Amino acid sequence: DGDSNEAEAAEETTRENEATNSFKRRRLDSDAAIRGGGGRWPDFPTDVALAVDRYEISREKSHSPRELKARLACAVRRKLVSGEVGRCGAAGDRGGDVLPWKVVLEKGGGSVRLTYGTPKRVSTAEALRQRSLKDVDETDARRNRDVDRDRALRQYPMEARLSVLSEHPDAPWKLLSVHVRCAPKTGESDHQLGMNRKQMFDLHRIGERAMIVEEAIWKKRRERLAVEAMKGNAREDAKKEKEEEKKSEEGNDGGADNDEHTVTVDTGEHGNINPSSTPSVPRPLHRLFEVTHSFALSLQLEMLSSQAEALRRGAWGGAASAIRPTSGAGAEEATGDGIAVSPAFFFDGSGVDGIASGAIPTIAVMAVHFWSCDDRYGSPKVGDLSSGIETGEAKEGAALATPTSRSKLAQRTDDNYLPKSDRRGEKRLSLCIRAVPMVGLVVSLSGGSEVAASLSAKSDPSSLPKHSHHVQRNVDKLLSSIQDPFQLSMSDALLAATVLCAEKRCHAVVAALNNQKTNRLPTWIHLDVECGSISVAASISYFSNSPAESNPPCILFRLACDSRSGRFVPSFPRSTTLLRLLACSDGSASDIQSLRTAAMTSALRSGSVGRKGAGGRIDGATREFTGRIVRDAFDALSRAVDTLGRRCGVGGDWNDIDAQSASLRERSVVQACRDVRLSLMTCSGIAAVFGMAAIGLKVASGADPVADGAGGPIDDSNNPGTIQIPPLSVHLRQRIVEKVVNEGGDETKRISILEGELLAVTAKMSDENLELICYDVLTATESAQSVPMRLKFMPAIPPKASISTDVFNNENRLPKRHRTEHNGRTKSHHTLDEVEKAALWFESILNEP
Repeated sequence: DGDSNEAEAAEETTRENEATNSFKRRRLDSDAAIRGGGGRWPDFPTDVALAVDRYEISREKSHSPRELKARLACAVRRKLVSGEVGRCGAAGDRGGDVLPWKVVLEKGGGSVRLTYGTPKRVSTAEALRQRSLKDVDETDARRNRDVDRDRALRQYPMEARLSVLSEHPDAPWKLLSVHVRCAPKTGESDHQLGMNRKQMFDLHRIGERAMIVEEAIWKKRRERLAVEAMKGNAREDAKKEKEEEKKSEEGNDGGADNDEHTVTVDTGEHGNINPSSTPSVPRPLHRLFEVTHSFALSLQLEMLSSQAEALRRGAWGGAASAIRPTSGAGAEEATGDGIAVSPAFFFDGSGVDGIASGAIPTIAVMAVHFWSCDDRYGSPKVGDLSSGIETGEAKEGAALATPTSRSKLAQRTDDNYLPKSDRRGEKRLSLCIRAVPMVGLVVSLSGGSEVAASLSAKSDPSSLPKHSHHVQRNVDKLLSSIQDPFQLSMSDALLAATVLCAEKRCHAVVAALNNQKTNRLPTWIHLDVECGSISVAASISYFSNSPAESNPPCILFRLACDSRSGRFVPSFPRSTTLLRLLACSDGSASDIQSLRTAAMTSALRSGSVGRKGAGGRIDGATREFTGRIVRDAFDALSRAVDTLGRRCGVGGDWNDIDAQSASLRERSVVQACRDVRLSLMTCSGIAAVFGMAAIGLKVASGADPVADGAGGPIDDSNNPGTIQIPPLSVHLRQRIVEKVVNEGGDETKRISILEGELLAVTAKMSDENLELICYDVLTATESAQSVPMRLKFMPAIPPKASISTDVFNNENRLPKRHRTEHNGRTKSHHTLDEVEKAALWFESILNEP
C-alpha cells in the first residue's frame, strides 16, 4: 500500500509538471506572435492582407523627434525651392509667371499653408479673451504664442495645407486640408448653399488627384526629355567625330570654335530641351489653385443667383407678364417693371472656346435684366467694368488670363454672354456676372465700357464727368458686392448697377436734347446731370420797359431716374410747396377747388342732383382747375422723357442689326426729342410761375398766393406765347357789390357779388426767352364754391429803372459774381437765389402808384 501511494503521488507530480510546461510553451508562442508576427488565427478573414509597418523598420524610427522635425522642415523647404515656388515665385513677387497662392511655413516648417484672397477676422469669445491677454505685460514667448493664435482667427476665402512624407527629391506633395469659404453680407441669405462635408471631401479628393496627375505627367515628360537628350547627344557626338576627321584631313585648325557654336544652336532648336523656354518643374500648386478657385467661383455664383431669384419674387418683382418664347428652351420673359433673372448657367467642355488656343474659358454665367430698352435696331453693348478695387491676387491672376472669345460660346448677338435659348434679356438692360478661372467673377454691364473708360487713370482729367466721384463710388460698391466672397449681396449690386445706368441714361437724354444738328432747345433752357437726375434750369427775364438783361439760369425742377423702373419722375425743391401740391393735384393747393368738390359731394349724397348730371358738371368744373392742368403737364413730360430714355438706352455703342440701324435709331430719337421739347417748355413756364414766382410774390406782398383766383388762362394779343394755364394771383382789395337781377317778367332779385382786385402772374415763352408778366385783374365771384369770373385785365408795368441795377448797386451790399463751370458756361444757381430778384420786381410793381 505504501509503494502504491508513492507511485500515485509521483504520477500526479509528473502530470502537474507537464501541464505547467505546456502552459509556458503556449505563453511563449503567444508572446512570439505578438513580437514577431507568428501565430495563427483560424477565424481571421481571408481577404485581409497584413503587412509590416514600414515606419517600424525604417531608418526614421531611430531618429529623435527633434531630428525628425528638422529633416521634415528641410524636405519641405527643398521641395519649395526646387519646385514651382522657387522657379515661378509666390504671390506678390514681380515676374512673368506668378503663383497665385501666398505661401506660409507653419508647424516649425513642417507644413505649408497656402492662402488666397483678403481674410476676415472671426469675432468669437476666444478672440476676445486673446485680445484681453495682449493688454497684459507678458514674456516674449507668450506674446509670440498670442500672435500665432491671432493669426489663426483670420479666415481666408481659399486655404490649403500641404506637406511631404519623404525626403526623396521627387516626393509628391501631400494635401492635408483644403477649405473654401464664402458668406453673404449681413442681412442677406445664403439660401442653404454652404459647403457640406460631402462637398469638402470631394473637393479634397479632386484637388489631391489634380496634384498627383500633374506631377506624374511631368515625371514622364522629364524621362522622355532625358531619353531624347541622350539620343541627341549621341548624334552630336557622331557628327562631331565625322567633322573632326574631315577637318583633320583638310588641315583646318580653327574648327573647334565653330563646332561648339553649332552644337549650341542645334540644342537651342529643340524647344523641349531648352530649359529657358520650358520649365522642368511640375506645377501641382497651380493645379490645386485652378480646382479650388473654380469651385469657389461656382459656389459664389450660385449664391448670387439665388439672391437674385429672391429679389425677383420680392420687392424687385413688380407687375410682370409672362411671354412664352417662340423658340428655345421654353424660358419665360418678364416684361413689366420688375427684373428678370437668368440663373447660373454652367458651360460644358465642348461649349467653351479657348481650350485649344490656351485661353482661360468662362465656366459659368448669370445675368439680371432690368429696365426696358428699345432694341428694335440693336441692343446696347455689354462691357466689362474696371476692376480697380480687386485684390492684389485678382490683379495678378488677371495677368495670367487672355480675353475669352465669344464666337463659340453659343450666345446671342447682343453680347450678354448668355446662351441663345435665354431670351430674358430682350428689350432690357443687363447686369452679367461671369466666372473665369484664374481671374475671378467678371462683372459686365450695359454701357460698362464707357463707364470704365471715363474712370480710367489714363484718360484726360478734363474729359472726366462732373460727378465722377459718384460714379466711382457706385462702381466700387457694385464690384465689392460681387467680388468680395464674405460680402456677397445681390441687392447692393443691383442697386449700384441701376444707379450707374441712371447716370448713363441721363447723360444720353441730355446729349440727345442738346444735339444742335437734330434738335435745338430754347436758349433759356439749361439741362445738366446731377447724380442720376436731370436738373432743368431756366434763365428768367422780367417784363419791364427797360431792355431785357441776361440772367444766370435758375434750377426750377429735376427729373430723377427711378432705380427700380428706370422711369423719370419730376421732383421739386422743398421750398416750392405750392408747386408740389399742384403737381399732385392736391385739393389743399386751391381753396376754390376744395370748396367746389365738397359742395358737389354733399349734393350727390343728398340726392338733390342726379349722378349723371352732377358727374358731368364735376368733370367740367374740375377739368380747368390749375391742379389738374399742372399734373397733366408734368405727366406728359414724364412720358415723353421715358420714351426718349428707352430709345437712347444708356448711350455709347450699340449692337447694330444692319448698316441702317444707326440712322433709324437716330430718327426715332429725334422724333422723341420734339415731344420732350414742347413738354419741357410748358413745364418750365409752370415751374417758374408756381414755384419761384410764388415764393417771391409771398415775400413782396406778405400774403399767400392762390391758384384759380384770377379766372382761367389769360389770352393777351399784345403778349403772344402766354402759357395756357390759370395765372397765380394775390388779393389786393375786395368789396361786396349788390346787383338787381331780373328773373323773368316783373320779378327781380337782389344779389351780392364779391369783386376783387388782384395781381396775377403768368409767363410767356419763345425760343429766345422766358419772361414773367404781371396783370392787374378785376374778378367777380358769386359764391364761395364758384369759379371767379374775370371782368377785365391789363398788364402791370414796373418803373423804367432796372431791377437788377437796384439790387446789385446797393451801397450796403457787394455784388456777387456768377459761378461758372469748367467749360466757361454760367453755373445754375438755386431757386432761392432767384427769389430775391423776383421779390424786388414784385415790390416795385406793388409800390407803383
